[in-house]
Amino acid sequence: MSTQLRIDRSATAQVVRVSAAPLLTKIEVSGAIAGLVGGVTMAVVGAILAIAMGADLWKAPKLIATFVLGLGATAGTGFVVLPVIIGSLIHLALSALFGVLYGVLSCRIWKMPLDYGAPVVFGFVYGLAIWLVAYFVVLPVVNPLLLEIYAPSFLIQNMVYGMILGMTYAAFRSAPYIHFETRSPAKA
Repeated sequence: MSTQLRIDRSATAQVVRVSAAPLLTKIEVSGAIAGLVGGVTMAVVGAILAIAMGADLWKAPKLIATFVLGLGATAGTGFVVLPVIIGSLIHLALSALFGVLYGVLSCRIWKMPLDYGAPVVFGFVYGLAIWLVAYFVVLPVVNPLLLEIYAPSFLIQNMVYGMILGMTYAAFRSAPYIHFETRSPAKA
């Protein structure tokens, strides 16, 4: 925590300490890291499913890159450096952002315990919710090209993302319960 000193130049001349809360707490950092782990796992699952279906292994990152590069990102077949890198970076940035949101929702809003499988179940539901909103609300408006990704594959990837996000987040957070300040019994 950083502390700033502010000097009062009035007649009383006193020093006032102003504490600034850190921009990122353990909740946000843990969420971002867990989101990145989930995002990488999601990409690996997507690659495995693409190979199993005989599709282009690099189609998803190239479709994501159309946000920045336009339709030219999907022009080449196979691995094309710029679209794959840009699409992967966008995917990882969104994964980290959704990880931060997961941390804030699970710890600050709903104050969920981090053991007994709760993070995995919440992550599963969270991944399903991301898929529903992305596939039926956001992507048709923002980038309809991403709807070319086979829906069941995209659903599986998002649920895996959510579960891995939950497991990783719980591993990064040390205290499984929310601890309340307790007072020791008064001595007589």
